[in-house]
Amino acid sequence: MNTREIQFDLDEQELVRAAQSGDRVAFKAIYELYQNRIFNLIFYALGDPTAAQDVLQIVFLKVYRGLAGFRFESRLATWIYRIAINECRNQNRRHGYEHVPLEAVLGTCEELDGSAPPDELHLTEEKREIIGSALLALSLNLRTAVVLRYIDGLSYQEIAEVLNCSAGTVASRLNRALTQLEERLRPLRRLL
Repeated sequence: MNTREIQFDLDEQELVRAAQSGDRVAFKAIYELYQNRIFNLIFYALGDPTAAQDVLQIVFLKVYRGLAGFRFESRLATWIYRIAINECRNQNRRHGYEHVPLEAVLGTCEELDGSAPPDELHLTEEKREIIGSALLALSLNLRTAVVLRYIDGLSYQEIAEVLNCSAGTVASRLNRALTQLEERLRPLRRLL
């Protein structure tokens, strides 16, 4: 193993090597391993579930085409996240997805659990709308950092690798995002 290579989980490395040699079953396993996390990132970047599904397919097509050149200099997840983030930026430029529709992130009343009493459903939806609105007001960079940290559970170092910045920059973005969220939500604290 080259000293520049990142320590990989042996199974993942075997999957990548198999996929690099044309094994479609191995590539499908990679897709299944990462599709939900990458979809979440794309969805929160674009806010449109249909567009997110389309971009997910574009991302994995790019992964498939570029896998032969993957040299294990970063984690596979980091590489795929970078492709997804770059494609989201391309889509934002192309289609102008500046503001994510609130319903896209929060869902509709029908999507909420119907077994809860109507008053609880209303409160739950109201809270989701308030928090979702605050999240959507964040810039794409801050929102991406929040999704990677608090939804996907990546470490600061992993986020730094994905965003191609320092861990300090990640910490700064998360701090700014949380500060902005707190400022927006403070007047509404009694409702949360």
